Amino acid sequence: MSRAAPVPRAEFQVDQLRVLVFEDRAQMGRAAAAAVARSIAARQGVAARTNVVFAAAQSQNELLTALIAHSEIDWSRVVAFHMDEYLGIDADHPASFRRYLQEHLFRLAGLKDDQLRLIPGEQTQSPLRTCLEYEERLRAEPPDIVCAGIGENGHLAFNDPPVADFLDPVLVKVVRMDEACRRQQFHESCFDRIEDIPTHGYTMTVPALLAAPVVSVVVPGARKAEAVLATLRGPIGEACPASALRRHPGAVLYTDRDAARLVV
Repeated sequence: MSRAAPVPRAEFQVDQLRVLVFEDRAQMGRAAAAAVARSIAARQGVAARTNVVFAAAQSQNELLTALIAHSEIDWSRVVAFHMDEYLGIDADHPASFRRYLQEHLFRLAGLKDDQLRLIPGEQTQSPLRTCLEYEERLRAEPPDIVCAGIGENGHLAFNDPPVADFLDPVLVKVVRMDEACRRQQFHESCFDRIEDIPTHGYTMTVPALLAAPVVSVVVPGARKAEAVLATLRGPIGEACPASALRRHPGAVLYTDRDAARLVV
């Protein structure tokens, strides 16, 4: 069993969204991991497997590192989905979200290939078919828990403001990433030039992500302060996709002092 979860420096609620602010990224990650571990273990107490959707970004580093340390999780009974992937890159590409999750979680936790439900980003010939096949997986094994982040433009997964739809009729789609999203990917990823970043990606839609009963969102760093402000204090709407979290009774936002500096 890992250490007890840290105590937040601030805690409040905005609409239905619970918000916890911690002193730093490490405390934020440990607190979120403790809660996610409890949710996984609770689900495993009543079901054969727990279906979890994971985000792939540097913002998730502390969460995933701490999550692996929780001995109450039976990783052999976890089915892992991931929420988005670049269109047109292989799984072993340095910037692939699948590669990130393999290196930061799946291999370390001992997940086997038959436990992974990953979006094949290299599939470019029939992207609609790829979307429908992944949607079928999500319907067959509905996610119990989503571990997400928020982009600098307020996106959830690749649901940027121009393409986000709170009433999206599909669970997975191909989207064109806006310039703010691509700039963030360049700052955080393994691309040498912004021109090398794919212009499109596969993504789970906002309704697909928020269909899970538990949504854990970790958002560290000063670069996310404006997005946190828009999420919590702005209107609920597609101009800030993450604002949809305020309508979810099972969502918790974990952030550090730097990311929350404009709201507390």
